[in-house]
Amino acid sequence: MTLSDFLRYQRGLTGTKVVCAEGDCGACTVLVSHGDERYQSINSCIAFMWQLDGSHIISVEGLKREGQVHPVQESMVTAHGAQCGYCTPGFICAMAGMTEDARIEGFPLEEKRVRNYLTGNLCRCTGYQSIIEAGCKTDMKTVPDLKKLYPAATTRAAGPVHLTHDGLEIFLPTSVNEAVEIFSRETVKIVSGATDLGVLYNKGKWAPQKMLSLSAISELKTITEDKDVLVVGARASLAQLEAATVKLFPELSRMLHLFASPQIKNSASLIGNMMNASPIADTIPFLKVAEAEVVLVGPQGQRTVNVNEFYLPGYKKMDLRAGEIVTHVRIPKTQDSFRLYKVSKRKDMDISAVTAALRYRLDKDVFASISIAFGGVGASVLRFPDLENLARGQKVTPALMRQLGVELDKQITPVSDVRGSDKYRRLLCTNLLMKFGDELASHWAPREVSL
Repeated sequence: MTLSDFLRYQRGLTGTKVVCAEGDCGACTVLVSHGDERYQSINSCIAFMWQLDGSHIISVEGLKREGQVHPVQESMVTAHGAQCGYCTPGFICAMAGMTEDARIEGFPLEEKRVRNYLTGNLCRCTGYQSIIEAGCKTDMKTVPDLKKLYPAATTRAAGPVHLTHDGLEIFLPTSVNEAVEIFSRETVKIVSGATDLGVLYNKGKWAPQKMLSLSAISELKTITEDKDVLVVGARASLAQLEAATVKLFPELSRMLHLFASPQIKNSASLIGNMMNASPIADTIPFLKVAEAEVVLVGPQGQRTVNVNEFYLPGYKKMDLRAGEIVTHVRIPKTQDSFRLYKVSKRKDMDISAVTAALRYRLDKDVFASISIAFGGVGASVLRFPDLENLARGQKVTPALMRQLGVELDKQITPVSDVRGSDKYRRLLCTNLLMKFGDELASHWAPREVSL
């Protein structure tokens, strides 16, 4: 079952609502803590129960203790933040997660911060201003420590778990070796955060049969840093990655800020986005120009492959040998600069029409080095070595950017769909190169702007 179905139909906790069943509207938001981790908001409609072994869940009903509502709930009443009330529990749980972070990290509840935490919540009655005011006016002095409110958190099963029921099998290994052994002998679907699979399941596009979840492998949940590289585990969340890259790769952190809501980023993983191998994936262009390495473990041992060689020509084709599992991604540190672009119909939480990543190093106004990748222009995310060779050693000028656009147009094969036509995507690619050049020119030659 999904967590939302379990709460509503097994436990009778109907405060958790389901509207979109896609993780977009936030009505199903609850708070989850895995072991000793802090409570974070997630979309319960696309979270499966078998991912939550050893987790502790707080629904909106659990925020009220001994007759006393949570300060966020009190603030929502005072600011008239609810009308029909259907979306309200999700907003309250999302803001309760925000106050938990604010209590731990010490940041103030300002409007921009509240808006960021509520990007995954939709309302159709009250309008957002009163809800945002409720978030800003929440009395942090009275916000309880959720870990003290519910100290008796459960623990995971001591060893690997194998569940079977009504034709369904679920494997929960506790080590990479166990996972490889299972994957080598069973025809299973490997699941990381399930933010994509949860949607497919709810919409009747995917029926689970045999699944191998990485949720119980603690070594895959970390992001570590050494002198030369950032190492991202297969179950490290995008929220972890956003925080870990603020100083190392600020452009990636900025893009992840817009990538999805807090609820999605607290569940989804970088490796999940990579292994979906979508031609419009938001993280793959960056990984390609960053020369990231994919760490794979299989029956024959471990090997490391550059991400540009890992993705093969064609739609969702990858260099995966029988029984291999991706365990980590290694992102080399660099002094080079990056520019990442994402074009979509909405600013937040939307699928891209075109994505782009450019890595560069300038010697005054000349490209000492440059790497270029685009998504949404073919069957996979593409690097363009011909364009890189053309630009390297050249002075940054509008003429060069136009020339790169002309050459790029010859090499791409975008499709026409609901997010944009072939012609639109071609124009976008040229315009993004022009925008890139203009931003670089502005960087070293500031100009006055008339308002």
